[in-house]
Amino acid sequence: MLLRNIFEDLTRTGKGKAAVVGWGRGMGHKGHMFLASSVITQAKESGADPYFVVSRTVGKDDPINPEEKLAIYKKVFPQSGHIFQTATEEMPDLTRVLSKLQGLGYTDVTVVVGADQVKALSYVKNYNGKPDKSGNIPFSFNSLNVISRQETNDPSRDQEGPRATPMRAVLMDPAKSEEEKFAVWRDAMNPELSDEEVMDLMHKAEQRMRAMTPAKKGKVAEARTSAAAKLSKAWDQQQQKSTASRERAEKAKAEFEKEWKAKQEKEKSVAEKMMPASNFAGSKKNKLGPAGQWKNTGPSKNCPARQGDLVGGAEESFDGGSYAVNKPGYGGEGNYTANPNWRGQNIGENWVEDKANALARLIESQLK
Repeated sequence: MLLRNIFEDLTRTGKGKAAVVGWGRGMGHKGHMFLASSVITQAKESGADPYFVVSRTVGKDDPINPEEKLAIYKKVFPQSGHIFQTATEEMPDLTRVLSKLQGLGYTDVTVVVGADQVKALSYVKNYNGKPDKSGNIPFSFNSLNVISRQETNDPSRDQEGPRATPMRAVLMDPAKSEEEKFAVWRDAMNPELSDEEVMDLMHKAEQRMRAMTPAKKGKVAEARTSAAAKLSKAWDQQQQKSTASRERAEKAKAEFEKEWKAKQEKEKSVAEKMMPASNFAGSKKNKLGPAGQWKNTGPSKNCPARQGDLVGGAEESFDGGSYAVNKPGYGGEGNYTANPNWRGQNIGENWVEDKANALARLIESQLK
């Protein structure tokens, strides 16, 4: 059946020239009752005829069928039951509804919707008195307004209605008990509906949703499992990389400590050594007195050699209390070494310290 033929059955609700139209699919919860109440209030205050069009759409997002929706509205508003009417099996076309209202003789129309729908449905004003893509003018009213229910003077305008999403979600949650599901639905529905009626609607909605979603649910579950597997694999790879990095750092650290220990041992072996007795006067090789080959150039210059003085090829030099021998292996600062280039510092002191600092920084970065 064509859409226009269904709308020909739209029944006039009054004899006025102005109409107020409520629009939406709705699950029949309190929020949709607030919208219907706002349509009735706005129509009364403006002297207009009220209309509330209910969608015939049934699906996983609309598990309540049109007849069940109408029954809810009519029970909550028994005095205004005649204003509630259904459209097509698809989402109602607001443009065609307005065209029908013009055909019924209305000259002024106000559309009342939820606050989150005002911007989306204001498109109809672009067609008022203007041709559509086919060149036809759908309707031409003296005035056409789209307002939110919060802009009316209805007592519910400041109340926040429940959402349909939690009502649907709880039905598909395997972790929720029957009592928990009913608690959500009972709280969302108007008190005019009995517990038995709410429970019946809840069961019907759940059966329809489950019948419509098994295949998709399987795909979603499969996709989630695949995603979890990929995440687990990525985590394992990252852990392996971290483990390898730590192992390399630990190995470098061990090698560094081994080398450092070896350097320390080597430095200890290079201890300050005593000069041989043959370098001093009074030994078997060197005589005392003027014949002692005294080579001093200090305060004792030209004095007879005494026991303990340096003799022969040795020189006396004072560098803070220590003596040195002028021969390969003695650097002149009072310590002995087999390295002719050594000048009194610990062997490799700067090199070892620099390497230690660099390696320490490397290890620290790898262990983070």
